[in-house]
Amino acid sequence: MKKILLLFLALISYSGINGQASDDSLKQIIQKQEADWNKNDMKAFSEAFSDDATLINFLGMYWKGKENISAKFSQINDCCIKPTSVKYELIDTKLINESSAVAHIKEELTAKSDYTIPGGIVKKGNIDQKYITAVFQKADKIWKIISMQVTQISLLAKP
Repeated sequence: MKKILLLFLALISYSGINGQASDDSLKQIIQKQEADWNKNDMKAFSEAFSDDATLINFLGMYWKGKENISAKFSQINDCCIKPTSVKYELIDTKLINESSAVAHIKEELTAKSDYTIPGGIVKKGNIDQKYITAVFQKADKIWKIISMQVTQISLLAKP
């Protein structure tokens, strides 16, 4: 009976350590994406995505595949990324199994200078907030984003 109890406790301990390792791994990916955005390196930013990933941006545009995601971010880099800085806050993660997880992230985008977007001008100092849901999958010991949904936080939803 003692052996079964010890084995059970060991399994619980291992699963807790494994879950923590996953949280740390996902946090590192998110921190790297933040750094890549702030360096305006959209190719490096897009490396976090799997080859067949999907991304639905806050405007509802559906981007499929890492190459396409990278191309779309690169296309809007001059107008809409370079004049901003981003800060990501990992809210929570849920390990679904040892090779898949979901993360919720809060994005805070700050305008470093005035810039023009379709429909208006974003003024320096403007802060825009979004929630991101990212689904991660681990293959060959490497976590990649396989799906991402970005949602604009409206003024009505802010606390």
